[in-house]
Amino acid sequence: MTTSNIKRFDELTGQVLGVLYEQFPVPHFLALGKLVPDGYSYDETSGGDAPNEQGLFFFACVDWLAESGYLRYKEKNHHYGYHDGVLTAKGLEVLKAIPESLSTGPTLGDQLIDASKSGAKGMLGKVAEQALSIGVRIASKQLGLPD
Repeated sequence: MTTSNIKRFDELTGQVLGVLYEQFPVPHFLALGKLVPDGYSYDETSGGDAPNEQGLFFFACVDWLAESGYLRYKEKNHHYGYHDGVLTAKGLEVLKAIPESLSTGPTLGDQLIDASKSGAKGMLGKVAEQALSIGVRIASKQLGLPD
């Protein structure tokens, strides 16, 4: 069974945001090889490893997160990753939120860190989905749109 792009996106988003939350406010290198270990394949043209479909998906996800205002970085290396990645104010605000289903408890960022360390990809995806939903609600309020 193939994993849908949305599920893959949610899981990878959870990993990326979890790493940045844990390192905040210190900039961190978002390395393709670390976050997506199978993101490279041998390329005969260049005679070495190059990002494959999974690697390109990683770059698309991080680019989207940056364009949507959740993180920023200083430089993108199209082969290895992103230099000096850090959460933006919006990203931090979202990850410091406590899910509505809980009156108290760990923040979404703390949940991402725990899920990442335990290897629970499904949980990473679910928490990332919640975080992105909160981000949309925050943006909607700022624009004066109804929830």
